[in-house]
Amino acid sequence: MRNILIILAFSMAALCVAADNGNKEQYHIKGVLADGTEIDGYNETALQNFMRPWVTEVCISDSMGNNKNCYSSDELKVVWFTQLDADSIPVVYHAVKAQKRLPHLLNKNPKPYKKPVFLRLIYEGENVKGYIRPWLNQTLGNTMNVYNQTYMFYYLTKDSDIAVAYWDGTNDITPSMRKVMKFFLREFPALVEMIDRGELTPKMFRSNPAIVLPLIDKTYDSKQK
Repeated sequence: MRNILIILAFSMAALCVAADNGNKEQYHIKGVLADGTEIDGYNETALQNFMRPWVTEVCISDSMGNNKNCYSSDELKVVWFTQLDADSIPVVYHAVKAQKRLPHLLNKNPKPYKKPVFLRLIYEGENVKGYIRPWLNQTLGNTMNVYNQTYMFYYLTKDSDIAVAYWDGTNDITPSMRKVMKFFLREFPALVEMIDRGELTPKMFRSNPAIVLPLIDKTYDSKQK
């Protein structure tokens, strides 16, 4: 699979494909093991729940829910849901080493999860892959705290084995947004220059954080690593 898989406006409704009311259903899925073996069967899950941040195991059974086999994220490398509506967004997960949280000035390289986690693929190009995982954003107030279910965005370049977190969807006001963008995208000088020239604006980035993925792919230079 090459080029753009998904580039969408930042819409939770669109990203929650076939989201349900929490009731578990049988979904036909296929997968690829670490040795290249292809498998298929059924996974009993609610898609929203399946996208928890810490999923490190997928269980597959027959259509009756019998003969269940569970595979860790070290064993199962790719899984995709096959029986969705014809106009649905593809639902594909990769087992990926991924940072737990966004980098910050005191910790530019946060530790990854101890095991690979299943991240949803939203972009696949020649030089970079893009992923999302669920994220609970918290805004602290004087009288109450506000929680917003959103997503953490990642890029994984062809020269790295760890997916780097570069944004979480938030409604909070972010001071010095251009500086924030340049910090999270500091590995890519071409994108930093685009921010400086006003070609990539905070409004564009916040409305669709995935907009940077094809730009990274197009301007990526492995020599800078």
